[in-house]
Amino acid sequence: MNDIQKALVATAKAYYARGTYLQYDDTRAVTGNVVNPPVYRWERHKNGPEDSTRQRTNYTNCAAFCYDVYKSALDLDIKNWCTEDMMNDASQHAFRYQVQFDETEEQKKNIRDLYMDMLQPGDIIVNRHIRGGGHAMFYIGDGKIIHSSGSNPCNYNYDNKCDGRESYGSIEKMDVSVLFDPEAQRMYTFGTEKNIAIIRPLMVFKDAKPTESAMNRVKYLQDIFVEKLSSHTIGQTADRGEEITFTYYVRNMRDSAADITVTDTVPEGTEYVSGGEMADGGIKWSFTLSAGEEKYLSYTVRVQADAPYGSFIWGLEGKVCGVCVKCPAIMVGKHLNADKQKAVAAAVESLKGANEQDTALVKRLYSLIGEKADLGSAKEILDGIFVPYKGVSDTHFELAQSGRYIDMLVPIMYGGRVVDSGERFPLRRRTAGIFTDEIMAGDVLLCAEDEKNTAVSVFVFGGVNMLKVTPTGAEVLYGDDIDNVLMGVMGYCKFALIRPSMA
Repeated sequence: MNDIQKALVATAKAYYARGTYLQYDDTRAVTGNVVNPPVYRWERHKNGPEDSTRQRTNYTNCAAFCYDVYKSALDLDIKNWCTEDMMNDASQHAFRYQVQFDETEEQKKNIRDLYMDMLQPGDIIVNRHIRGGGHAMFYIGDGKIIHSSGSNPCNYNYDNKCDGRESYGSIEKMDVSVLFDPEAQRMYTFGTEKNIAIIRPLMVFKDAKPTESAMNRVKYLQDIFVEKLSSHTIGQTADRGEEITFTYYVRNMRDSAADITVTDTVPEGTEYVSGGEMADGGIKWSFTLSAGEEKYLSYTVRVQADAPYGSFIWGLEGKVCGVCVKCPAIMVGKHLNADKQKAVAAAVESLKGANEQDTALVKRLYSLIGEKADLGSAKEILDGIFVPYKGVSDTHFELAQSGRYIDMLVPIMYGGRVVDSGERFPLRRRTAGIFTDEIMAGDVLLCAEDEKNTAVSVFVFGGVNMLKVTPTGAEVLYGDDIDNVLMGVMGYCKFALIRPSMA
């Protein structure tokens, strides 16, 4: 393989190593003529392979995965990011065959042999199904495919407000021979597929070059798993003077030892506290990992006393053996201290059966812990957060640019069926899902059943429990019931998670 092919294959394998951190989802979160194209939970090349971690679940689909491999490895936009576009763009076809369904066994063998002879590492295999739709797969050589595959339950079910996750993640590896094996009954070329093609983008993009990170991935990180974690997850704010700890996890999956170098810089808006070796204005570790060995490395910074509220602490400069390893930005904002957060859980329990409705119960809960929640009604809050899309639609919405409730909005924790992705707000991009370890006790979740916010469900997260406001008296939720609420929010027309302490 040449360097370009090596970079592509190493990047595809790095995605494969993510496991459950990468999930399949092809669900349109916004439909209709106003938002075009519709918003998906996956986003074309927002994340390299190392950005999917135990703290950050990312989503993809088959064609988006292939697209992202090229973007991550070569910084190349191959233009086509769905199977239909790949199949229709003849300029990138190295092979194409339309199945007639009356081929003799000898003809089938000749087609298969020609197909296999044409395949090169880095090719994208695309099949179009007789039932409609198609599938894209990445060829890594030696008769192997890596692809993003998922069963229907892993897509979001809007009707039942129910999310699905594959227990093994999205990215799989299989033999290319399966495509021609009638016993496999999976994408069988002469039974379920009407078109087969080999897509070779480098026939068009002849000046493509591997990125520095991709070549370092080839040289140093083959079979080395890395991720960057943070003491503050994606929805947790850090106040002025608060400490943040960043941690690298490195695991050697080789049969031999590996020399590892980790470098980082102190993020803007923070000051160094401890961890690692300070050298040349940055932080550095150098060590050797034995076969099968794993290691955690941490450093701690403190948010500066004059850091502006609403600003972000970025964790973008980290590198493991020269490969960029990032974690989500952390917003500077006020939140309840540890004692007050514990008090929220107790207050939730004490309010079981309480009859106050809407945000009146939220205000009472906050008064029980000695805090004030300056909130209007749930309808008023959502009206303050979401405005008509581009100012012209009364059925689709996007974030308001200012307002007191926008200042309470937890970073990226908003969305719904009629809410745009917020590309104008890259630091507040809509969530792909909410997990309990991403939010904080005292956070208030508002979910609207319709565009006019006439029916809004109200929840208060207590850390170990959750208060649900109901017409017949407040309920207290635990465990899986909390997860079901958080992972079901996208089924509502709108939802937003607010943190009153940030006002």
